Amino acid sequence: MKKILLTATVLASMTALTKAQQGRVGINTTTPAATLDVVANTTDSTRPDALLVPRMTEDQLAAKNTAYATAQNGALAFVTAVDGTTTPKTVNVTAPGFYYYDDPTSTWKAVGGGGAATPQKYEVTRGTVTTTSAGAYTVAANDYLIVTTVAAGGSTITFPLLTAADAGRTVLVFNNNPSLAANTIIGPIGQVSNNQVRGRTLVWTGTNWVSIGL
Repeated sequence: MKKILLTATVLASMTALTKAQQGRVGINTTTPAATLDVVANTTDSTRPDALLVPRMTEDQLAAKNTAYATAQNGALAFVTAVDGTTTPKTVNVTAPGFYYYDDPTSTWKAVGGGGAATPQKYEVTRGTVTTTSAGAYTVAANDYLIVTTVAAGGSTITFPLLTAADAGRTVLVFNNNPSLAANTIIGPIGQVSNNQVRGRTLVWTGTNWVSIGL
């Protein structure tokens, strides 16, 4: 019996050594397909299958600031709570979740981007609603909808030139003048008018303003 156990132990050790020599480690598998291959045990529903990385609060992570340098680039941790004082390395840790250490910037970054999601174009260009009764108005950087309420005559609305990076910027103009007079819009290709109780949509192409609508 002792010989059998000894033989089994030796064989297991040799197998482990062989796998180690191959530079691969397998969990729940004897044929790891990568450096570390963790295979789920689907036959045992009582045992959780997952990979647990180090878990700590922001304050606990910040206390280890000096421990993370070039050799730890790409290290993964799970922040359980945001507490304590923010440090230069934990400046991006703003909510519980997975973070990886980015050595080139010496900061922890959220898995998936390291910051707030980039807003879509509509969210970038959307601005405020501006109501003007002036006879002349220049479109502001945060304007999205301009409503004119000129008592006598119309309004001259000027659209300034933008940059190529602003392509897609959209501004709407609605004529609600009690005077029933049309607005004059300066800036788009070909000067356009904006009749009473009518709207116009103007879009910056990256080089010019173009007018859409009546």
